[in-house]
Amino acid sequence: MQMLREKKTLLTEILSADSSYILQNVQQEEIVTNRDYNNLNIPNQSNEKTVINLLDKVMNKGDTKSYELVNLLQKPHMIKNYPRLEEIFNNHTEPSDHTFNPAPTIPIPCTDNSDLETVVTGGDEVSLYEMTSVPRGLCLIINNEIFDKLSERTGSNKDAVDLANIFSRMKFRVVMCKDKTAVEIPSVLKVFSELKQLSDLQQYNAKEWVGGQFTDLKDLPKHGDAFVCCILSHGKKEGVCGTDGTVVPTIDILSPFNGTNCSILVEKPKLFFIQACRGKDVQKGVPVNKKPKVEGTDMELDTDDGQVQDYTLPLYSDYLVFMANVDQYISIRSPTSGSWFIQSLCGQLEKSCTRGKNIYEILTGVKAAVSKKKGDLRIKDANGGYGYEVVKQSPDSRDTLTKMLIFPAETKHSS
Repeated sequence: MQMLREKKTLLTEILSADSSYILQNVQQEEIVTNRDYNNLNIPNQSNEKTVINLLDKVMNKGDTKSYELVNLLQKPHMIKNYPRLEEIFNNHTEPSDHTFNPAPTIPIPCTDNSDLETVVTGGDEVSLYEMTSVPRGLCLIINNEIFDKLSERTGSNKDAVDLANIFSRMKFRVVMCKDKTAVEIPSVLKVFSELKQLSDLQQYNAKEWVGGQFTDLKDLPKHGDAFVCCILSHGKKEGVCGTDGTVVPTIDILSPFNGTNCSILVEKPKLFFIQACRGKDVQKGVPVNKKPKVEGTDMELDTDDGQVQDYTLPLYSDYLVFMANVDQYISIRSPTSGSWFIQSLCGQLEKSCTRGKNIYEILTGVKAAVSKKKGDLRIKDANGGYGYEVVKQSPDSRDTLTKMLIFPAETKHSS
């Protein structure tokens, strides 16, 4: 990956401060094999030499492993252990404002890469997912705004509209189901994986994005070359909440689209973007004892107060799951401008479609944009009083993609 090559000298200097820590983490994340780890972890070898060998090893493994390493280096525990990593990632992407400027109403022409078959990087040939179907595929949005007992997720409609705008311009057919319980969510996902009858979808009040608004669904959608699912809700570590407050485990969100349950999407990319908290902890910056800034005055959390439990992400082929924050932490949403995560995602998709960027570059851009954001959150202290703390957020992605993914979006709407 170009970024690793360009920053190799600086990365070597930074990571050499604790070569054993980075080695342990790349082994744990399976970026290198156990055999690689043993070959790299040589007694009495200098930290600098160990890091140089590690970077060379990862770059020789190709683009996917290189992107996995870049994503690892941006995680909070890595930044905490190597604070100077912020020097790299704060300068690697374009500056990001605290608020997202909505996309212009005139569609921006995007590069059509549908005639590309392979991408060659560093001598390794990487296949591209085919993206020629019209529509490109189905984009399902599950937008939970009103809850029985949990707080209303004001600002979620802003996220849903912006997602519908950008994915329709990328030639996806966009359908939304709103305010579904924990029982209804898996049922919605099942009928959208099967797509048997229009009435199956209509019973869940499915609305299609047409002409800049959501309208009644009039005909049965079909699967294309890709599937996108965006879930906007409250959440816990192990999944997302239905409007009744009950949790839907992440595995129940993904399983309707695996090779057994949805054969038409075998070897096709299945992307899940989940805006929800994954715990109750706050990623803190420097504590402040002053009135909140504008961004902090209307910040809300996409979490409830229940107990959190672990879950295991199934390693299904051709999946990508991109979550608003890392395990155990809250996610931030503004009632007026939407969530940090979804707005950054829309912004990166907006910019990337004209530049031919692949999905990993887009994910890295979203992570960098969100990590730069900060807000003042009103926190109750141990004495019952209130103060303000700087809160941060770090999106987390996991994938089993087997090819390179580039969206050849065009000017015309797919609807």
